[in-house]
Amino acid sequence: MAVTSYLVPLIGGAMLMATCYMLGRFNYSVAWIVILVGLNFLKSTMWRAREQRLMALRQAATQEKEVILAQLQDLPAWVQFPDTERVEWINKVILQLWPYVGEYTKVFLREVIEPQVRAQMPGPLKSFKFLQMDMGDIPCRVGGIKVYTHNVGRDRIIVDMDVGYAGDCEFTVGVAGFKGGLNEMVFSGKLRAVLKPLLPYPPMVGGVSAFFLENPKIDFNLTGMGEMVELPGLLTAIRSIINQQVANICVL
Repeated sequence: MAVTSYLVPLIGGAMLMATCYMLGRFNYSVAWIVILVGLNFLKSTMWRAREQRLMALRQAATQEKEVILAQLQDLPAWVQFPDTERVEWINKVILQLWPYVGEYTKVFLREVIEPQVRAQMPGPLKSFKFLQMDMGDIPCRVGGIKVYTHNVGRDRIIVDMDVGYAGDCEFTVGVAGFKGGLNEMVFSGKLRAVLKPLLPYPPMVGGVSAFFLENPKIDFNLTGMGEMVELPGLLTAIRSIINQQVANICVL
């Protein structure tokens, strides 16, 4: 903002203080002071709103390209790219499958992930255990699908999907008598599925492999004892470690 954005409220505040002093000096009613304070607050609010509108207009005028590109990043892929199709029917299928995905997630975490974590923990922390595993009611979504039809081998089908999740999942773990967890997880990324080899008999596809083309963006909130590490540097380090582990597993 310009210098006037700071100078005008400062001058207005000084004038208000001087006026209140004079009203008190000459024994005027306190109601006049209340009215003046209210009017000054209203004026300051309107001034800030006006300055914000002006700043937005200036940005749009001087940095039109950057503003438009920033807004485009929030649009789904099927809006930005003509060769990407909107597939709302797939999201309806995922919505119906989500409760079963949640049940499988519980089994996978308890029977696969939990033993692996315990094996890597030192002695006092080998009591690690998942206490709550809730995938919530909001499923992940597919923002758009692109099927490659050119420069692709005849023995395979390549499909790119923009996958995003901003749901209400919640996980709680217990270790050494303490509880911690995470919720409000958000992630997005481009997932590629490769169907190969193609077969001349049912089921027509010999196998399916899926992986992210680049590191998916992941964010979350820590709960319980995890809130104690929500310091800017430490939380950033934890997120970096999780992103790296996801990259090692899911990114080609």
